[in-house]
Amino acid sequence: MGLRGLFLCLLVIAVSHAQVYRVCVPARDSVACQSVETGGSEVSCVPVETRLDCALKISRNEADFGAFSEEETLLLSQMQPLTHQVIATVRSTEKTAVPYAFESVAIVPNNHTGGLEGLRNGRYCHPGLDSTEVRWSPRVLKALEVSAARTDRCPGSGTERKTAEELEVETLSGFFSEACRPGPWSYNSTVDADLKSRYPNLCSLCDNSSCNGGYSTSTAVNVAGVSNNNRHIQALACLLGRGTVAYVAWQHVQEFFTLRNPQNVNQFSALCPNGTTVPLSAEVVALPTSPCSVVRQPWKTVVASSNTATSLRNRLPTWWPNGADPGVGWTSTLYQTLVGGSGFRVIQEEITTVSNYTNNVRPIENLSTSSSCLAAVRWCTVSVAEMAKCEWLAASAYTLGIQPAISCERRADTFACLTDIRDRRSDLFSVDSHYGYIARKNYRLSAVKLVQNTRANASRIAAFVKEASAQSNVTRFENLRDKVACFPEYGGLAYVAFVRTAHERQIISSAECDYARAVGEYFSGACAPGANSDTHALTEESNFNSTVLCTACKPTVSVIANNQFTCAWDYTNYYFGNNGSLACLADPATDVAFLETQYLAAQMAALNLNPANYRALCRNNTLANSTGVNIDDGCLMAHVVDAEVLARRDDPANNALNTLFDSLDRFFGYNVAASQQLINLHMYSPFDGSSDLLFKDTTIGLEEYSSEARNEQARNYVELFRHLEACTGAASPGPVPDVATRTVLSVLTLTAVTVFARLF
Repeated sequence: MGLRGLFLCLLVIAVSHAQVYRVCVPARDSVACQSVETGGSEVSCVPVETRLDCALKISRNEADFGAFSEEETLLLSQMQPLTHQVIATVRSTEKTAVPYAFESVAIVPNNHTGGLEGLRNGRYCHPGLDSTEVRWSPRVLKALEVSAARTDRCPGSGTERKTAEELEVETLSGFFSEACRPGPWSYNSTVDADLKSRYPNLCSLCDNSSCNGGYSTSTAVNVAGVSNNNRHIQALACLLGRGTVAYVAWQHVQEFFTLRNPQNVNQFSALCPNGTTVPLSAEVVALPTSPCSVVRQPWKTVVASSNTATSLRNRLPTWWPNGADPGVGWTSTLYQTLVGGSGFRVIQEEITTVSNYTNNVRPIENLSTSSSCLAAVRWCTVSVAEMAKCEWLAASAYTLGIQPAISCERRADTFACLTDIRDRRSDLFSVDSHYGYIARKNYRLSAVKLVQNTRANASRIAAFVKEASAQSNVTRFENLRDKVACFPEYGGLAYVAFVRTAHERQIISSAECDYARAVGEYFSGACAPGANSDTHALTEESNFNSTVLCTACKPTVSVIANNQFTCAWDYTNYYFGNNGSLACLADPATDVAFLETQYLAAQMAALNLNPANYRALCRNNTLANSTGVNIDDGCLMAHVVDAEVLARRDDPANNALNTLFDSLDRFFGYNVAASQQLINLHMYSPFDGSSDLLFKDTTIGLEEYSSEARNEQARNYVELFRHLEACTGAASPGPVPDVATRTVLSVLTLTAVTVFARLF
């Protein structure tokens, strides 16, 4: 080599050892982040909200490596197939030599004929849709059903007003004569109960014929090393009793026929996806992999950027000798953060793209070419960042097998989305409840779901007057007649909250359904941005001159000929929005403002306003006990959820949309810890550094649109619109149907929500 070559080689080694690699660490785990950067560490932290944020940072060269779950690795092969390089896999210590995280198999009696079609009219033993022993996604749990019963195809009875779950179960019930398929068939409890009552044959092999109870273990023989409570073992026992096929994990087939029933192993075969069978034997079940499988799952991976893949792979054995936790120092903290506990090993792999790695194990058909009974749901978005989050959510849901599929569409703004949904160019949109009334009246939309907020983050609406007026001539709502009012926006929450209160106080006739006229004739002037805009229209036909609702508005810049009139519903109107209404209230020419109170203190500080100069006028027609913005709930005009999911009120797909969001909330909400998520994406959290995408960050879950909703702010929101609609005489006299609690047929249950919405 020579001295010169040796010197260069040593220099390269020294430089590579001196390199600091950027690793993704959850932002919430600041202690781990500090620990991995101490004691001669070769890594630096890149805080990320989720593991998908890590993937995005690696693709932009803002991070060098991170660890991804099995399902996330499959997702990356769809979204960024060539960007990431797999440098290692994370395997359980018992299966370091096994190339798959798990295999799902179909086990049948040796006399089975006819391949997959031969299962028709047979008896189906399933480990359960709620089985947590192995990390199976809905796609894996239902893989045999799709292959054999073709549950991805539409049944002959049609799809109108049916949920994806109903179509699936209807097809499955027609294919199998009997089954035990435990766990939730839908994450909407009403739909789940209804389906199980309508298709009892799919529970007939369960204990007491109940899919909620699963299999009986009362007569099971105790065998060392085999859990009687394991649903896969129970499904195999079901097969041994009188089943036609058991769909289970290969590792439990090995346990069942090696430890519990070795005498029966020669009576069964593995049914392959191509319809052939492979007989089982003691030798076959001793193999680390199955002779054929329905699904093979790739392992969790350590993924690096193309620039650092080679050097990082070479460093792993130094950091983690034998792929194990060294137990001390920064390398141990890094291991615990990325890999987990002592039950895992890091196995170096030949460097390859994520796409090559997954396609060799478990290829998934592209979303755009996949078959499905229901058409993809078109989700409207209003920014580049929101579109990106939607696309990752859609691909994540598709990877897990959640139906119906989602397609994402970009529009210019909120009103463009509302228009496109109305005109059937889009299907749904998550929108600020500020626009809820406009969406119902002008765009004929209805709620699919309401969001849930904490009490502190729900929208709180109150009326505020100047303290000087409160001490003299404005002490009741009746005193506001012929005064000048400030609203954040025409038709928004504050506007309709005032109308509702005015109806209650009988200062505006509940028979007057033209809300521009009702408010415009009560006040002598106002600023209600958007009052003369077609996008904000609340009445189909009105001859009222709504310019009176804009006489107090002011443009942010002077306009031609000193004409200061504006009714713009954007920030060219100085008094637009909540902070604009606050500035409007500070104007000596105005008397009252109807405001959201959540951020009022900060907005007052920004405008250099003294809270002591203002006092709330409470819904019960009294003044608040003290000045300022800190008022109790009893003084509010409205306390409601801050957003909802909207769709066309007459869309027969709304039932499917409703249960789709139950599934999305189950897998991408706050139901499980991030470490336990199959795909670490929180649809209510910031994404890629941006907040309030698809949903506001204040969202903690979803709720039915019902006057019997569990969440108080959701009930208040329903009642707000219900009260206002009474002026037309069209409001339903009974309670709002409750999708979450009623026990009627799912089709009728979910349709009832739509029927009620038609009243608006």
